[in-house]
Amino acid sequence: MTDQIEKFFNAYLTKGARSVYTEDIPKEMMASEVDEDEWYEWKLIPGTFTPEDYKRVATQFGVTLPESFIEWHKRYFFADCDCSIVRLPHSLPSQPLAEIITNLDWYIPEQLIPLGLIPFASEGNDTGPLVFDTRGSVETNDYPIRVYDHEYDGELDGLSEIIFSSFDKMLACLTHFLNETNTRKHFEVIPDFYAIDPDGAGAAGRPYWESWIVMGRANFEEFGY
Repeated sequence: MTDQIEKFFNAYLTKGARSVYTEDIPKEMMASEVDEDEWYEWKLIPGTFTPEDYKRVATQFGVTLPESFIEWHKRYFFADCDCSIVRLPHSLPSQPLAEIITNLDWYIPEQLIPLGLIPFASEGNDTGPLVFDTRGSVETNDYPIRVYDHEYDGELDGLSEIIFSSFDKMLACLTHFLNETNTRKHFEVIPDFYAIDPDGAGAAGRPYWESWIVMGRANFEEFGY
């Protein structure tokens, strides 16, 4: 049976795996030649990083990355992972865990990590990082996810409500989003999150996702997309 990680990557690839070429891309990941605009098509290749590799990075920054996130990220090497509403860290063999390190190694994480909040991705509207909220948790498999508004400069007032109850539920919602937006508008698909993740997106996260729906509908009515 296809697991959630495979379903996610299968859905992501339906959008077209195209990126701007850099010298860090290994030949085995290239599914096309580089065109005149420096774009190329890439393909997944099996990942080779181990859980210990992730734990070494986590120890360096004093965090505990959830096992669900590690299992997802280490499955493949992939050159991009922009899902429109969320930008997840990509993975290249020539840059070991570079995107994960980048998400942990700047001013805002320095303020949030001691509070139990672990930045791991970026919000699609450039509000700031998505964070795992480890506060009060004794589990290491998964954590609730919130958005942090970087304009609050490390103050907790910039922290949103829980928008996904777990990384696994976020993958399920993103998989659905990637598949359904092939034929439906973004703002039409997002309400489906409420049933997929009733304890996160469908509970405290509703106001956050309603803002995406309102914005998406307004953009469509004004600009047609």
